[in-house]
Amino acid sequence: MPVVVDTSVFVDSILEFDEYRTKIAEDLLETIQNESLEIVNPVLFRVELAGVLSRKLPENRVKLIVEDILEDVKLIPNPDDLAFEVAIKTGSRAADAYFIATAKLTNSILVTNDRIMVKNAKKAGIDAYYLIEEFDKAVERLKKIK
Repeated sequence: MPVVVDTSVFVDSILEFDEYRTKIAEDLLETIQNESLEIVNPVLFRVELAGVLSRKLPENRVKLIVEDILEDVKLIPNPDDLAFEVAIKTGSRAADAYFIATAKLTNSILVTNDRIMVKNAKKAGIDAYYLIEEFDKAVERLKKIK
């Protein structure tokens, strides 16, 4: 079973706004790697990550970081129709609907630092974790995937 990891987790692992958030994001990504789990995200992830990072980092650095991350993340075509249905069912933001739809399409769990996304993912029937408050629970779940 793959894992959908929201952009917020990657951003927290790269830009240290808050020491705790950076640590749990890094630890989560390390757990995923150690468990040999696959991260799948919609193509939208690439653009969203670049947009957020470019607010704080120079363009050449952003490109290198995004390229590096994409070596470990499988991008799948944006599930437009499913994201549309998710948006209607949950009222979620557009980007969130794509991540939730990707989790639904790939039968994945979803991990994010966005409480609202978790709420909407659960409305859509997705096993979702708010990393900031559910780190231990998320890691425990990841270790049970195999």
